[in-house]
Amino acid sequence: MKLINFVLFQLGWFISVWGAANQKLPLSMMVVALILLAHIMQASRKKEATLLLLIIMLLGSIFDQLLLITNLVTYQNQFFDTLVPVWIVAMWGLFATTLNLSLSWLKSNRVLAVLFGFIGGPVAYFAAEQLNAVQLTNQFSIYALALGWAILTPVCLLIAGKWNGFRT
Repeated sequence: MKLINFVLFQLGWFISVWGAANQKLPLSMMVVALILLAHIMQASRKKEATLLLLIIMLLGSIFDQLLLITNLVTYQNQFFDTLVPVWIVAMWGLFATTLNLSLSWLKSNRVLAVLFGFIGGPVAYFAAEQLNAVQLTNQFSIYALALGWAILTPVCLLIAGKWNGFRT
């Protein structure tokens, strides 16, 4: 289950970025919606799994909104220049699917969770930039991403411990 979760997350991430960069957003969002729905359907506690997705989507969207309004990041395929795009919100949902499955091993080590976020968050945005879906606008962007993800990763894992739809 953890390997399938990891593969689906990677697939969803790539399809989201590809859709944003290539004006294929409706198609990419349908695929991501199917991945999120499949995740919820596999959960033993569907309500908790759904609540976790919604909480992390909201929390992550607030973070990305702050990046947007401080002009540290710009996004492709935005319907509104002042709001974080739907594909970023969807990607936070994808991230939420990993918290109690493929990333659950980070729950027992907060230092490792901080380091994982500190490195992994910026790497994901840098990769999205290489695919033309995101633009890091200045030298402070990478620092803001590293700091934000270093905080958000352990916080999200803590929240996931409470809203664990895969608890037996």
